Amino acid sequence: MKHNRKPLPPLNAMKAFEAAARLRSLTRAAEELHVTQGAVSQQVKLLEEYLNTQLFIRKPRKLELTDAARAYLPVLTEAFNNLQASTNELFGTDHRALLTIKCGTSFIHRWLVSRLAHFYQQNPGIRIRLMSSVWPSQNEVEEADLEVSNGFGDWTGMKVERLTQEHWVVVASPGFLEKYPVDNDPLKIIQLPLISTIGDRENWQQWFRKQGYGGIMPMPILESDTSTMAMEAACNNVGLLLTRSFHASTLLESGELIQAHDYTLPSTGAHYLVLPNKPPAPKVTAFSDWIKEELKQHSDFYKVG
Repeated sequence: MKHNRKPLPPLNAMKAFEAAARLRSLTRAAEELHVTQGAVSQQVKLLEEYLNTQLFIRKPRKLELTDAARAYLPVLTEAFNNLQASTNELFGTDHRALLTIKCGTSFIHRWLVSRLAHFYQQNPGIRIRLMSSVWPSQNEVEEADLEVSNGFGDWTGMKVERLTQEHWVVVASPGFLEKYPVDNDPLKIIQLPLISTIGDRENWQQWFRKQGYGGIMPMPILESDTSTMAMEAACNNVGLLLTRSFHASTLLESGELIQAHDYTLPSTGAHYLVLPNKPPAPKVTAFSDWIKEELKQHSDFYKVG
């Protein structure tokens, strides 16, 4: 059996109610909507009749919302705000293309943001909306035109291109190494405070084992779920950090972190460009070409794939 939906209430009635309920005043709602107070009152009454529900308890100099009105108000406010934002985006005076990019927080803070001005110089017709994430999308690129994801390239149903070849490096702040000299000795490292990042395939135990110290079971004093927090801790003299070379590249370049041991462990993980499985829009192609070229020019601590 087919059920027809009940039509929505008249738009003007919903607008009048939303403004009056949000402002708690028929007078202020009338000023906002550029109509008379009587017109607002009439539209609210029309909505109450349409819904067969009382929305306001009218008191002298005050509007009190019923339970139904309190529940309905945020629904309408969000809907009108979304409608306004989408209208401005599609038909506003700013006709530059909007590119939505989803990235890990470390990639945004440690690499991308400092280089965005260069992108805008080359692509003045594109605006960017950045969305940070701890974990990449799995089955499709969600809520974005593209992703720059930290992982292993095992995404299905999407176009995936490896951007970097990385390795694991032990780093620490100059102040920490001045207080605790390592002298390139792994056995000294195990005696010092260690920092690690949760969720990575490579870890301190593998770093020691690859150098012939298979019996060592390191217990980091600090574990973080993001590389950004782990590096912040290392910069603040908390301990030695085992991290990917790409994550630490800008801090190594600036001298805020120093490589504390010569041995590096090849990384199975890398940064990938992840695109929906469809022909890319010009804005997506522009960013993809730019980021690959930019990575090639700043690859002292990682090789571009």
